[in-house]
Amino acid sequence: YVSYCTVYCLGTLLSMQIPFVGFQPIQSSEHMAAFGVFGLCQIVGFYHYIQTVLSKQEVHLLARFAIGSVVILGLTAATILQFTGKIAPWTGRFYSLLDPSYAKNNIPIIASVSEHQPTAWSSFYFDLQLLVFMFPVGLYYCFANLSTENIFIILYGVTSIYFAGVMVRLMLVLAPVMCVLAAIGISKVLSTFM
Repeated sequence: YVSYCTVYCLGTLLSMQIPFVGFQPIQSSEHMAAFGVFGLCQIVGFYHYIQTVLSKQEVHLLARFAIGSVVILGLTAATILQFTGKIAPWTGRFYSLLDPSYAKNNIPIIASVSEHQPTAWSSFYFDLQLLVFMFPVGLYYCFANLSTENIFIILYGVTSIYFAGVMVRLMLVLAPVMCVLAAIGISKVLSTFM
């Protein structure tokens, strides 16, 4: 909690010192997910603090009221800020992640950049080598032994392999989870022989 909040606050404030960036980290839609995670961390931290101060029934009642209030106020504030233009709309690069043909059909300048092109299958092998074959093995063992950590790794792996297939530059997002899942796969396979 402490490390994430410190890094988020310092990173956001320091990035806003760059003249080209300005207030984009708090006004663009692409950064709202990180802001949401930061806000969620604050809510969870406050909830853990309240548990030490109030009784269990009071905490339960307060939590139900607070969750409903925060959701309603958050959605209302986001809608108002979106319509007044304080939060910038999604960019073409973001839309091309969800629909790979979007940039080609609507914004040719984005589609012309080579790092925004879909990844060729040969690039997966040339960049990741043996990890390509051990990634599904690691996914299998994570599915076989479901836990909170394994579900996180499964979701991270599946979403990052999709996004890496949509855009070449996102191979950098895939590499860490590919290493982790391949390591799990290799470890489990070799543990049967040891």
